[in-house]
Parts: sequence; structure tokens; C-alpha cells
Amino acid sequence: MDGKKIGFIVNRRGGGGKGGKTWDMASLEPAVTTRLASTKWKVEYTQHSGHASDLAREFVNEGYNIVVAVGGDGTISQVVNGYMLADGNSKGCAVGIISSGTGGDFVRTTKTPKDPLEALELILSTESTLVDVGHVSATKPNSPSATNEQYFINICSVGISGSIIKRVESSSIAKYISGGLVYWLYTYLTGLVYRPPPVKYTLTGGSAGAEDGKEKEMGLYIMAVANGRYLGGNMHIAPKAQISDGQFDVVCLHDLTLTDAFFKASPALKSGNLMNLPAHQAFTQRNTKVSISPVNAKDKIYVEADGEVAGVLPAKWEIIGQGCRMILPLSQSTTQSV
Repeated sequence: MDGKKIGFIVNRRGGGGKGGKTWDMASLEPAVTTRLASTKWKVEYTQHSGHASDLAREFVNEGYNIVVAVGGDGTISQVVNGYMLADGNSKGCAVGIISSGTGGDFVRTTKTPKDPLEALELILSTESTLVDVGHVSATKPNSPSATNEQYFINICSVGISGSIIKRVESSSIAKYISGGLVYWLYTYLTGLVYRPPPVKYTLTGGSAGAEDGKEKEMGLYIMAVANGRYLGGNMHIAPKAQISDGQFDVVCLHDLTLTDAFFKASPALKSGNLMNLPAHQAFTQRNTKVSISPVNAKDKIYVEADGEVAGVLPAKWEIIGQGCRMILPLSQSTTQSV
């Protein structure tokens, strides 16, 4: 690591403060000090939502070789956003992960060690690999003529999942109980009242075949535009997704009754087995571009990206093949020295 510069971004706020606890209480800071005695390194702590993205952009622009996200899925996603905005790939920078938080969806896909010291050792001893990044352009909830542009590394979804995340983010009880319990509570409550709204959608590229570019209509329960495999902490929604194949795995459940949603869809999503659902209620495809819009303009259908609200429909997605260098134990693309 001689001659390298490594920046650590620690989220003390998210996941019940687990990012800060991981840094302070898991002997991580002393280990960094010892292992990087001959390396320039720096730690920054997030102060507000979106700050991890700003810090990552600063690290990349200052010539750091590795930017390490210490936090949960949201922190990882924000660091990737800052990295992409600073064009980190072309500047030879890579992203590392030391996980904390409640979900761990991307960590589960990539089999990144959950032990902080093991994750640190991986970062310091492994070459980077090129992985895909998703990009979503979603409508701002209170500005129908404006869009929110966002990158995502794991999964961006719309439908009941977006409604759940919106309720979690708006909850006044989130500060008093664990993130996992809040998410479970609003998953259950939202499931009781959610009714699939009519939407129009178009899938392009990949396995679309004869349906490539054709607009269709459905009652949307959930559509996951997946780079990774797991959503919401325990849903194996896209079991065949690869983070470096240049395509999204698009998984969709639609036109479900309340009974179907609870007794068929929920078990299928957790297991990753949609085969028990009829073709008129579920499909999976591999695509490079996706677009969805509401049939009724008044419907506010929320989009979530890596566990945070990204906007509402209409929205468009596209894949950026091998857009990000990451240090991972699972090499799914070309390895590069950093």
C-alpha cells in the first residue's frame, strides 16, 4: 500500500449508529493505524443525508486510490454516487466496503465479509474488479417537471417497495426503535392497504426479444430493476443477477390480489422462486433499459434505490456496464490493480 491514499467514510447516523460503532468499537481504527502506518489515510464522518456522496467525490478528486464506505446499504450507495459523479473509474479509484447497518443486501450478494477486520484485510490485499452500476432518472415528488438523477449499485425498485421505504423515511418512530423492526412494521402495514396501480412500461435490450421496446400495461405490485440479488434485508428477489454482466435482471410481480400478495408473492420473493406464480402475475427478464409511467397522472408511485426514496414515476433506468471499480471477494469481471 506504499504510495497509496485511502479515504474512509464513516456513517455514524444510519443503522442506529452502527457505522460509528463499527469504527470505534470493533478495533477498526487501531487496525487501520497499524496496517496503514506507511500509507496516507484519512477518515471523514458523515454529518447529514447525502454527505457520504459529497465526501466520496472529494476523495476521488483529491487523488485517493481507494474510498471505503463504513456503513450500511445507504452509505455504500451514496459513496458509489459520489464516485460516479467524480468519474472515479477513469481516475483509477476503487470503492471498498466495511459493512454495518440493518440490511446488508449488497454485501450478501458479493459475499463481502461482515467482520470489519476481515473486510479491512480484504481491501488491503485484493485487487479491484469492474462492476456494473445502475442509473435511474425519477420524477421529483413535488416537482412533476423535474427529475432526480441517481446511481445505484444493488437494486432499484418501484411499487409496494417504494411505498414501504417512503413510510419508513417519514416515520416519527424510526428514532426510537431499530431500523429492522421499523422496516418489518411498515412492510406489514403497507401490505394490508397497497393495491397495484395501473402503469405502462417498456423493456429494452437483453432478453426482451420480440417484445423489445413495446409498451405494455399492468397493475404494478413490484418491479425490481436488479444489479444485485437481495432486497429489503431478506428477499432473494433476483437470484440469478450478476453485477458485471452488463444487464439488469428485471423481476416483476403484477395484478395480484391481497391474498395472492400475502400467501404467494411474499414466500416467492423471500426464496427467490417465482416459478409457483402464474405467468400472468410474474415475469423475469434481462434488459439494459427500462421505463415506467403511471396510467393515472394523479397516482404517486414511489421509486426506491438501494433502500432510499429516489422519486416517483415516471422513471427511466439504464445500466452502465463496468462503471465502477470495487474491491470485492467475488471477482465477476476484469480485475485491475489499484
